[in-house]
Amino acid sequence: MELLEDVFIRCEQCGRIIGIHKEDFDFESYVYDHGENGMGEEIEYRHDGFIECDGCGNEISFRISGYEYPVGAFNYEDSKITGGSFDKEPHMGVIYSRDDFDPNDAYPEYSRVEQLIMEIAQDRDLIYNISPREFEEIIERVFQDEGFETTLTQQTRDGGRDIIATKFEMGKPVVFYIECKRYGRQNSVGVSIVRSLYGVQSADRINKAILVTTGHVTRGVRKFVEDQNTLMSVIDIEEIHELIRRSARKI
Repeated sequence: MELLEDVFIRCEQCGRIIGIHKEDFDFESYVYDHGENGMGEEIEYRHDGFIECDGCGNEISFRISGYEYPVGAFNYEDSKITGGSFDKEPHMGVIYSRDDFDPNDAYPEYSRVEQLIMEIAQDRDLIYNISPREFEEIIERVFQDEGFETTLTQQTRDGGRDIIATKFEMGKPVVFYIECKRYGRQNSVGVSIVRSLYGVQSADRINKAILVTTGHVTRGVRKFVEDQNTLMSVIDIEEIHELIRRSARKI
């Protein structure tokens, strides 16, 4: 399920139009079981977005959802927005085949994730062409190369932890929850994401939580993370690319 066209948002404060390319949306998937009386599972594809208007700094949050029911068939779509309005309602549809990223055959002896890492190490912008799941797989490999033991969680309902990473210090495990957000260049990370991640971390009594994102990290997000002292951190696009370059040198 994907957006069929780019999205344009009008700021309610200054009227500026903000365009977001359809490829820059990162959809999380949620599965609902309708039981024996239904037609099997329903899948919701949801993007929770947050942007700041370049003209006036107004904060705009929105949600775009599309539903498959039964699986493989488009059912309906829904969208909500606060702080602005959609210049045209977003439309979604089921895409039955798509190559999110097709690296060339320069490294045929390596795995798909290794090829992606080496390609992105050479051209940082290629990271915006991969799927959210491929982004998670790359970040998992990067943390493995940094000495962590990792577990990549299932794609649906991961509960704020795409990767569980563990390092042993003096024989004791130090556990990290890593949330990955492969956002577009213009998409901002809202503070609700780090608040939710911190809530999961606190409930599970995990040592540290890390948000890894290609999107714009707002001042509110950085302040919230800083307020948690050493319990949380954010890895942005510059740090991601440096980690990927380091990983590529080890392959």
